Amino acid sequence: MSAAQSGRILALLELVDEAPEVEELASYLADPDPEVRRTALSVLSEAADDWKEASPVFAAALLDADAAVRDRAADLLRELREVIEPSPEFESGLRAALDHSEAAIRVAAIGALWRHRLTGAAELGSILRDPDERARREAVLGMVSLDDLDGLAAASGDPSPWVRIAAARGIGAVGDPRGIATLTRMHDDDDPLVRAASLAALAQTGCTDDAAGLAVRALDDPSWEVRQAAATALAASNVSATVDPLITASTDPNLDVRKAAVKALMPRLAGHPHVREALLRAQGDVDADVRAFARIALEDHPDHHA
Repeated sequence: MSAAQSGRILALLELVDEAPEVEELASYLADPDPEVRRTALSVLSEAADDWKEASPVFAAALLDADAAVRDRAADLLRELREVIEPSPEFESGLRAALDHSEAAIRVAAIGALWRHRLTGAAELGSILRDPDERARREAVLGMVSLDDLDGLAAASGDPSPWVRIAAARGIGAVGDPRGIATLTRMHDDDDPLVRAASLAALAQTGCTDDAAGLAVRALDDPSWEVRQAAATALAASNVSATVDPLITASTDPNLDVRKAAVKALMPRLAGHPHVREALLRAQGDVDADVRAFARIALEDHPDHHA
């Protein structure tokens, strides 16, 4: 670090206690040295009182010529989301960054736009054409914030399994039964983690009779993640035909599947004597969580005929 750079940065740090505003930091924010500009952003983030004036500075810094400054701006947009005050200037800076060549900068801009309610379903839908899956996943988060089931349905067919997983989880987070149709269409996805995410989301949207049938078949899936998610989905089903498959799943080789099956069986204990037998067996499981859930269920519904 040169003496000149060191001096500028020290002078900046000394300003923190004085709560400098944008005007006082302007020369530092425009300094030829990127390390000075990056430090100026940090100082502004700690000292600003007028967030309406300060907020556009962080958005504009997404287009800085230096990568370290851009990355710092992106980090601060996430860290400061509770105090940032959106304005036309702030929004304009974010929109300018939507076309940046770096995916991380586009992601930061998209995230700030949806978190501050500055975008809508149409724009987020257009971002599903972004070449980088990280940007598309960020758009999915925005769709969840808008309860945009149509957008999430579109994202469920994305080429990236990680975007499809985000879409399935998003539908679950929205929790609207109208999302069940999309989730059931995802049951035959080639990626087991996508299948698992779509099944697990049914526990939040509701598991219809048709969906329960898919979940029962998924209890035989080669992937333990899918089997676990299927048992989780069936916890939201009232179909009596799911009891025996769940009893079988309570002896699955995988402990997470057994645990999910036992939890799904707990509310069925009162009306199904075979469930009590299964939970009594589960009390001897090698896994402590499986034993605990079985014990809790049996204690909550004691057998008065024993």
